Amino acid sequence: MWVHYTDMVIALLQLPAAVAVWWAGTGPKASAAGPSRAAVVSFALLLGGAALRLAAGALMLPWGWEFAGPRLVFVAPALVVAATVYLVWLRPAGGPSDELPVRYRSGQARVAALAGAVGVVLVAAMAELAGTSAAVATGLAVLGASALGWAFRKLPRRPGAGQAGWRPAAARAAIGVALVLAVTAGVSAASVLPARSGMTGGAVDTGGGAAEHQHLGGRSVTELTGTDTAAAGDAAVDRFTLTAQEATVRLDSGEQVAAWTFNGVTPGPQLLVRQGDLVEVTLVNRLPGVGVTLHWHGVDVPNAMDGVAGVTQDAVAPGASFVYRFRAVQAGTYWYHSHEMSSVQVRRGLFGALVVLPRDAPVRDDDTVDETVLRHIWGNEDGVATLGLASGVQRRAVPPGRQVRLRLVNTDGDPATFTLTGAPVRVAAIDGTDVHEPGVLPGARILVGGGARYDLVFTMPDQPVTLRADGPAIVYSPHGDAGPDSAAAPPVLDPARYGTPAATAFGADSHFDRRFTLRLDERLGFYDGRPAVRYTLNDATFPDVPMLMVSDGDLVEVTYVNRSGQHHPMHLHGHHMLVLSRDGRTTTGSPWWVDTLDVGPGETYRVAFRADNPGMWMDHCHNLEHAASGMILHLGYTGVTSPFQTGSGTVNHPE
Repeated sequence: MWVHYTDMVIALLQLPAAVAVWWAGTGPKASAAGPSRAAVVSFALLLGGAALRLAAGALMLPWGWEFAGPRLVFVAPALVVAATVYLVWLRPAGGPSDELPVRYRSGQARVAALAGAVGVVLVAAMAELAGTSAAVATGLAVLGASALGWAFRKLPRRPGAGQAGWRPAAARAAIGVALVLAVTAGVSAASVLPARSGMTGGAVDTGGGAAEHQHLGGRSVTELTGTDTAAAGDAAVDRFTLTAQEATVRLDSGEQVAAWTFNGVTPGPQLLVRQGDLVEVTLVNRLPGVGVTLHWHGVDVPNAMDGVAGVTQDAVAPGASFVYRFRAVQAGTYWYHSHEMSSVQVRRGLFGALVVLPRDAPVRDDDTVDETVLRHIWGNEDGVATLGLASGVQRRAVPPGRQVRLRLVNTDGDPATFTLTGAPVRVAAIDGTDVHEPGVLPGARILVGGGARYDLVFTMPDQPVTLRADGPAIVYSPHGDAGPDSAAAPPVLDPARYGTPAATAFGADSHFDRRFTLRLDERLGFYDGRPAVRYTLNDATFPDVPMLMVSDGDLVEVTYVNRSGQHHPMHLHGHHMLVLSRDGRTTTGSPWWVDTLDVGPGETYRVAFRADNPGMWMDHCHNLEHAASGMILHLGYTGVTSPFQTGSGTVNHPE
């Protein structure tokens, strides 16, 4: 996405350049003869920048109109207007010196033309950097500044020495600065999030389906506890207690981290259950001054058990507890984490693994090695990457011939590259769903998006096998004493082409009851009153993103279009999505089911799911810092309401 960022840099540079040209070209001394030569030359450079932006938009055309269109729609008219002004109006005024009134009027017209041309360039730049609403505000500000500048030209000029009078340039500068500050303060104030924001009653997107009823009447999310939450037959009840508490943990590097933990350890205890078991987890909060919840990432639990503060429950207060109950329906690799202040709490250690074994699988098997590998980043984005708590090399002794299953979990928001060398390997499952007829690979290199999981299986050879994860590594060898190998990394796995096709209940040619398009962008501006990079959905941020409305039983198609330069792992709670196509190409391998889809820069995905789990579900970027900057929306079922609220005036802050 170098074109995207090049365009953003040019647009960013155009802002001060446009202001400088406008100031130099429309000052009081420029009225009679028109803009100065320096202003005209500077404007030509500004015109060149607009031409480069138009070229950047043209380079994006192969990706589709969704990428090129927003740039061309604003930049092309701006370039036409600016070029016309330059060629037609910004020429030296002619006529003899005794035609000063004509020259004065001509100069004024040229100044006005320059101001207008600079204004449209500014509007086009702001449309790219901050969105349509900011572009409109910029246009109004330019009009206001131009009007003020014109008014100051009509004021009496400064009298002779020793006499008081107006100083047009100084007054114009003061008014301009005041206008900029007023617009900035207004935009900042408008971005402040409401102290209380409910999940119902806001704007909705029906995706072409019926709009009636929406949230009227019906059921509260608190009632959606599931119909299969009692032990029956020979099914077991697996009971756990997780206590959120402070603890100091030590990395293998010797660094000590003041962490928030479950039961004093991080990652938290692995919860191991069998398919069909009833799972009951009691969350106890011993953290000082902050709430906490438990979200079961990738598990399609009943809505009341989803653990999202402000959507399905209130955050569990210090000293309080909450009981989660759900049936472990689907075998696979999952994880749990807090969904209260999750951009902070997950990073600080409130997460762990949940593994659901097949119904007939033994919990312990001496003939296999089954290890869950959680990759985590401690600290900020440039922090320490670990597997568990180890940032270096770990060693495992595994006898040759032993079957090994590695369950890879990326708890970070950015994608992580896991590489396995030293043994033929299969990718057995993605996001908890088995891959159909996974082929044998000589090695594996997998880009695991934020929140996603991949299961690898191989037979231990009589030589070392190395698993790397962008730094930290685990080496499996017969005696447990080998170091990492130096084998070349294999090609990156393409899950859209891996495995073989299998029948699914719906596909790319199905009739869809609802169709939605979500455009993922990054904008400069303010969020909650602070300067920020805003991560937007359809040019809006939470809580202004319309809720996607569906009805129970609908077949739903969603198209994700990533127009930003960042990866966005889009996580839909309560449902698994079938990936239909990527960048217009239909998937050809195994049915690719995900609950967290990493949408890379410039990528477009079509996915589908059956709306068969009524509730109110979060759908957000699982780069949790992006979600905390606005990239959140919700999927709502008609007739479902939520009594919970989020915001500074509540106990709930899900991101």
